[in-house]
Amino acid sequence: MSTSSIIDVPKKAGDKDQLGIDAYKNGLTGFINTAQTPLTIAIQGEWGSGKTSLMNAIRHDLCENENGFYGIWINTWEYSLLTDEYNTMTNIIQGIISSVIQVLEKDKNQNLEDLKKKAVGFFKAAARSAAKMGANAATAGIAGDATDAFFEASDKQSSLRELHMELQKQINQSIESNEKAKGFLFFIDDLDRINPPVAVQILELLKNIFDLENCIFMLAIDYDVVVKGLEPKFGKKTPENEREFRSFFEKIIQLPFTMPIGQYRVEDLIIDNLKQLHYFNEGELTDDISNTIVDISNLTVGSNPRAIKRLLNSLSLVRSIMLAVEKDSKPTAFEQLINIGVFSIQIAYPLLSRVLERYPDFTAWNDEVVETFKLQAIDADLKEKLSKNEYFDEEWEQILYQLCQRENFLSNRAMQISRLFNTLKSIIEHNASNGTNDSNDVSLLDVMTNAIQVASVTSYDAANEEPKAKEIHKSGFLKGLRTRIKDTLIQQAASKNITILYEQKAVKSNLTFLVQKGEHRYRLDFSVHTSAKEYRIQVRYGSWYFVKAIHSDFQKNLEEPEAKGINAKARFEGMLFKMEELNKELPENYELNHYVLTNDKHNTVVATMNVKTPNAWGFIKEEQELEVYLDKLIKFLGAVEDIKIGGS
Repeated sequence: MSTSSIIDVPKKAGDKDQLGIDAYKNGLTGFINTAQTPLTIAIQGEWGSGKTSLMNAIRHDLCENENGFYGIWINTWEYSLLTDEYNTMTNIIQGIISSVIQVLEKDKNQNLEDLKKKAVGFFKAAARSAAKMGANAATAGIAGDATDAFFEASDKQSSLRELHMELQKQINQSIESNEKAKGFLFFIDDLDRINPPVAVQILELLKNIFDLENCIFMLAIDYDVVVKGLEPKFGKKTPENEREFRSFFEKIIQLPFTMPIGQYRVEDLIIDNLKQLHYFNEGELTDDISNTIVDISNLTVGSNPRAIKRLLNSLSLVRSIMLAVEKDSKPTAFEQLINIGVFSIQIAYPLLSRVLERYPDFTAWNDEVVETFKLQAIDADLKEKLSKNEYFDEEWEQILYQLCQRENFLSNRAMQISRLFNTLKSIIEHNASNGTNDSNDVSLLDVMTNAIQVASVTSYDAANEEPKAKEIHKSGFLKGLRTRIKDTLIQQAASKNITILYEQKAVKSNLTFLVQKGEHRYRLDFSVHTSAKEYRIQVRYGSWYFVKAIHSDFQKNLEEPEAKGINAKARFEGMLFKMEELNKELPENYELNHYVLTNDKHNTVVATMNVKTPNAWGFIKEEQELEVYLDKLIKFLGAVEDIKIGGS
């Protein structure tokens, strides 16, 4: 069935095991079925890793038949809503006791009056103790203060120990009267969503009240939450005091189980849901694309189901927007694949996403990025080591490494982040080498700029956005530009013996003409970009396979015998001279640039002419402006005349 979103709710029993964790669930249920009691199991894992889904499945297997456990489910988050932290603790304990009483009441032979009285007495004692301690004592962050106070006893009120004993008596009686019942199985969910010091005190209360025979507790809580909750008592965790943290955890938890995120089979979760969302057009989701998507996921959002679902929903929303805006065409598989990469970076690495927003062409990252983001310099020894590593041997990769040092999370993943960026670079280069008459973005700058603009609709980091000129509908603008210049451009070029063809089927992010030189055709791409205060209208000419990329240094490649045989160096230097001469006569808002890329083991030479204007639509409507533009464009084409394959 088709859908536009993937719901982020725990998996229900019987749903497809998209992560491949049924074996772990079966192992846990088998263990619990024959375990001695009392027992407390901690289900550990980062937020969104599937702890609730796992407990749901175990509850289904062990509690929903006559020969199983009495299942009690407590969502601690619900008990914490619209209340203070002290009442959160008492509400959770009261909820557990009430749930136990509801189960016991099904046996009409059990007399529960004493248990109810002792429970009421316990909470009265708790309230009295809290009043003595002060309203904030229970949340002061020192685990044990509140629970110690609950041990107070009086002639009229039950103590916590008395409640514990009565609970044990009633539970034992219930199990003994029902030969099929195996015990009580408690599922305590979402402890990691409440204040860590409160979560720690809840753990102590559970230990003191519910450490009972015939009872097994499963707690969805991570060790890191316990550490944060104990910091007010023990201070920050260090190698010297780490044993104190560990001892507390082990006092409460007899069996820790960590969600096997590293073993998750995320392929099914991602690919099945992309198909359900109809994210790709019919026949586009090939095995190669599927494998690339899974690789990107592994390098970014990883195996966390919640992060993957957020990614999928973001992609589905943006596809819907693109279809609504570009009614005459659908996004291509290439565009969708790049969007997956950019959205994954946005979710997994917000800092790098912010850098890309400002500098989309990551292969052109230089000292300006270092200065803008105040990056720490790399010393000579480290630079030498990095230069010998295939993932950090280029300048932009070393700047990526410097960016990663800004955060421990990024620093620990610097290698895989470089692999991710190189994967995107390879995808873009491969796309550029396929065909010459589609309307896809081709250069890495244009591809990334377009994808980042698309991703901005789901970004919640708006506070860091720089002010920009009003967004422009690229396709509409470029179609308007085509109407204004196509015939004149082709005619004026022909008068200079330059053959220009137009065969583009649909205009999206580029308006693409073809320059015919001998048997080869070269793309002439027009695009528009929005910056802080103005628009930049760019025309870009590029020649793939200019020379073989034997060395990482382009100048060395020009000195190779094969390059000398086609006079590549003289032709390249001739282009530079002509562009320098042309630059002298250009208006101030015009700018010429060139750069060299490596594609398919060859160097690609790219030249651009940019026009900056505060009003893009006004620019193409003004006859005099367009007359100057076309004149300079023809001269630009003359400057790059000898930039072609083979020199023929």
